[in-house]
Amino acid sequence: MSRERILSNLRTSLASSRGWLEDEANRSPRSIPGYVHPSAENLADQFSAELRNLSGTVYRVDDDAGAVTQIGAILAEKGASQIIAWDVDQIGVAGLSQFLIQRHIHVTRADIHGDERTSRLQTLDPITVCISGADGGIAESGSLLLCHGPGRPRLASLLAPYHIAVLRSDQLVRGLGDALAHVRARYGTDIFTDTSNLTLITGPSRTADIEMTLSLGIHGPQEIYVVVID
Repeated sequence: MSRERILSNLRTSLASSRGWLEDEANRSPRSIPGYVHPSAENLADQFSAELRNLSGTVYRVDDDAGAVTQIGAILAEKGASQIIAWDVDQIGVAGLSQFLIQRHIHVTRADIHGDERTSRLQTLDPITVCISGADGGIAESGSLLLCHGPGRPRLASLLAPYHIAVLRSDQLVRGLGDALAHVRARYGTDIFTDTSNLTLITGPSRTADIEMTLSLGIHGPQEIYVVVID
């Protein structure tokens, strides 16, 4: 069948069902529900359990010093001397910058715009660990919400095989609708004025072929570590 014939059939079908489609669209709710599942007594416990069910790793620490210690332990385990990261002040963990300097861990620039794109990606490719902050955590799905923009490169949560994210317990909400409301409250209704996009991360990258063989890390980090500061 020719392309023109296929398109003609699609136009005819859409024309015949347009009224029904518009009625269904008008009856659909316009807002995202704040949450879906029943409330848990402790959102940090719920978030941790859900992320662990998705092959993620969660570390609960009491304060920023504990977060720095845990990040250092992961970096040592992975033998990392270079990392891709958000600007350290955007991660917002006191003492992290000094720790990286003392341990001689170099934060590599993740700006790959313009003519340097190919060469910069080749430079970044061998780096095994990336570190980011987060703008929220969704307890009922174990998801992270990240807003990207100046000082918050997307590559710091996408390129390296091991992703460390820092999340504070007061950033946890029950569901997706609550998370988006939290972001709007912080950035205003025009979220993308200074933010290039929002990323939702629910566990390590997961890909399955036609035989349902599951692989981790094909289209993103194969391991994710979330340090939750209580």
